[in-house]
Amino acid sequence: MGEEKTAKSDDAMPIIDMRLRILRAATSLMTEKGIKETTLKDIAQKAGISKGTLYYYYSAKEDIIYDIANKNLKQVTDGLMVMLDDADSNVSAEEIIKSLFENILDAQTRGKLHIYLLNNIATTNNALAEKFEMCYNDWRKTLERGLDKVMPASKGDHVALSHLILATIDGLIIQKMCGVEDIPVDEIVKLLIKTNTNS
Repeated sequence: MGEEKTAKSDDAMPIIDMRLRILRAATSLMTEKGIKETTLKDIAQKAGISKGTLYYYYSAKEDIIYDIANKNLKQVTDGLMVMLDDADSNVSAEEIIKSLFENILDAQTRGKLHIYLLNNIATTNNALAEKFEMCYNDWRKTLERGLDKVMPASKGDHVALSHLILATIDGLIIQKMCGVEDIPVDEIVKLLIKTNTNS
């Protein structure tokens, strides 16, 4: 009888709230146990829902990982846009890009999910690749618009620089996961900006 009550209350929960509940449970488990070790059954138990309810929202772990990674990227992008909207002549492109790097590199779970997704996309999952490509392109375009705003006088190519920044972030995430501790973020950012302004 208790299970029926849970199912009814689960059904009554708005879709967005239920998805958020699932994503929070999955993030917690993946941080604690690791991505590969976390199963859909574990996620359902942690979220306090039946496996059937979980499958209604997410039929594959990769879809959960994509939504977590997308949510994390959106938080970083939204933070970047807030910085850009508040930016005045005293905020440099270096400060904006450094903040972006630090926000991504400081969140270990975000980095692990990002690399797990890239690995899955590269090897097996075409549907996930299409979703991730759209998300990645949106992120790159947001970064490009940000560079246009904080570096209006620059003669450099902000399209190329936005690609280079994202590729650098991917590489630094891998380095961080491999245990590299002293990543010289300040110097990397200065070099990226210098390369672009000298082109």
